[in-house]
Amino acid sequence: MPRREHKPEQDKLRYRDLLRVYKVFGSHYKSYWRQLALAYCGMLCNVFITLLLPWPLKLILDYVILQHPLPQEAAFITRWLGTEPLTLLLALALSYAFLHLLDSFVSFWHKVGMLMVGVRMKNEIRQRIFGHLLRLSLSYHGRARGGDLAYRLTSDVQRLPALLLSLPQSFFYRIFVIGSHISLMWAMEWRLALVAFSVIPILSYYQRRIGLGLQKASRKKRNKESDVTSMIAENVTAMALVQAYGREDTQQQRFQSENRQSLEFGLSAMKLSKLFKRTSDILVALGTAGVLYYGATLAWSGAILPGTLVLFASYLRKLYSPIDRFASLLLDAAQAQVAADRLIEVVECDMVIKDAPHAITAPPLQGRIEYRNVTFAYDTGGDVLRNVNLLVTPGEKVAVIGHSGAGKSTFVSLLLRFYEPQQGAILIDGHELQDFTVKSLRAQITVLLQDAKLFKASVRENIGFGKLEATEEEIMRAAQLAQAHEFIMQMPQGYDTLISEGGDNLSGGQRQRLNIARAIIRNTPILILDEPATALDAVTEAKIHEALEELTKGKTTFIIAHKFSTLASANKILLLEKGMPAACGTHEQLMAISRTYRELYELQLAPQQTLDEVNGGRWAETAPA
Repeated sequence: MPRREHKPEQDKLRYRDLLRVYKVFGSHYKSYWRQLALAYCGMLCNVFITLLLPWPLKLILDYVILQHPLPQEAAFITRWLGTEPLTLLLALALSYAFLHLLDSFVSFWHKVGMLMVGVRMKNEIRQRIFGHLLRLSLSYHGRARGGDLAYRLTSDVQRLPALLLSLPQSFFYRIFVIGSHISLMWAMEWRLALVAFSVIPILSYYQRRIGLGLQKASRKKRNKESDVTSMIAENVTAMALVQAYGREDTQQQRFQSENRQSLEFGLSAMKLSKLFKRTSDILVALGTAGVLYYGATLAWSGAILPGTLVLFASYLRKLYSPIDRFASLLLDAAQAQVAADRLIEVVECDMVIKDAPHAITAPPLQGRIEYRNVTFAYDTGGDVLRNVNLLVTPGEKVAVIGHSGAGKSTFVSLLLRFYEPQQGAILIDGHELQDFTVKSLRAQITVLLQDAKLFKASVRENIGFGKLEATEEEIMRAAQLAQAHEFIMQMPQGYDTLISEGGDNLSGGQRQRLNIARAIIRNTPILILDEPATALDAVTEAKIHEALEELTKGKTTFIIAHKFSTLASANKILLLEKGMPAACGTHEQLMAISRTYRELYELQLAPQQTLDEVNGGRWAETAPA
């Protein structure tokens, strides 16, 4: 996927973009509003209990140890517990333990509730993005990097709950904690409260300055990690090429360079975070020292009780803690916003082939196909196809040939509506493709690619992928027609044998025969064959051709031809030259009228004739007189 140009303003905390994140992913809150409401109730209870926690300590110090008389507001304690100091001490100690127990319970209630929502929401968002990727057109996937998309669906999605759940939760928690503690501290002793609050503006300013650097370093780190992931995926899939060309050291050096840059950006973000933490610790210590000094002078002069200073010291820790941890919150928010921006790029991408408003479900198709003045160009260049006209009757086999880059693959991709032509129309049974829904149209077309794509699943599941409701008998019948049943039964678990990723535990011929079995069981009226017998030995190729004969019986078939041996069964041949139909007819007709066709034929035929002559000469030399 092409990376957007980086701009300096992207490194600032962009509140408009934050709102955009909540707008795009906010619908996922609806499924969990009850769990979220309970979790936020737990959070409010936790804040309230936090305010009560240090009060037993104040009461023990002031009214049990120092024997000060209880204020009028606390007279109810003596009515309940009497005036015996030991009884009061025991009751206050038990209340302190009970408050801690209650605090642990509501904290568990709140945090586990948020974590469960986060895990489920993350899974739901990943499912949504993966589903959207499946619907995006090949124009998008042709530009996207596989490793980058995988990184977005794994690492970037992992970061999203920090923005959708942790950030608003932390924001409201800090509002409640700071507001309640400031109010109570001001009510208790406003002069001491002013000393405590004097550090807050300095902390806030410093956090904002450091936050911008954290955002910038985080963005660079995640973009570089995406590059590293793409390089890993690229080299793993091309490992045979790397080793065959002896480029292990070169690729290792490339990876080392990318990995080092990722490390440097990560260390930069970590250093900024730790620098802020240490500086904020110093500021908090200064604020606490000021409160202790001034509070002690007030207690010494009798203006406040010593227990009040204990309360302030406890409240200071709770007051400064949300501000002190704002650095880590900024870092998480910065990383999550970068990740969310990258996910939104995918979610808001509209490169999807959509159904027309009037589209209907395609009825059973006969297979009459017509291209009318079709012209198509990719976004990156000029026309790939120009003014293509072709009529194919039901059951007819058409071979499409031409030099590399002539537009053969694009020609059949338009039939599948992987792309839309800029001019002209394609008709099936007299209806334009847009008259049918994409899903119902593709359900009646089978594609057999040169590179047989197999999933990491059993043989049975790979064949049944062509027809999800297929019976065991249908699967075995398809395998027999595809000349695959025999080698399947020789595998360790037969049809239950697990195929490794990409079919690496099978030969090329075996993979292709399973591919053909999957196409046979699909049984659609239209077939597209992208030279499925290329790069196979003669014996295997003969078996593949037998299987293809079974597959194509009575079906409208397009054959992307690279070898002239494939053309034998074609009723007509379409020759494309620089995106335009140069000639159309039978093999004999094209040999007579098309110079390009004759050149293509002779290029393939000459080496074979030479080989036959050499083999024939050797046979003559060794044959008995």
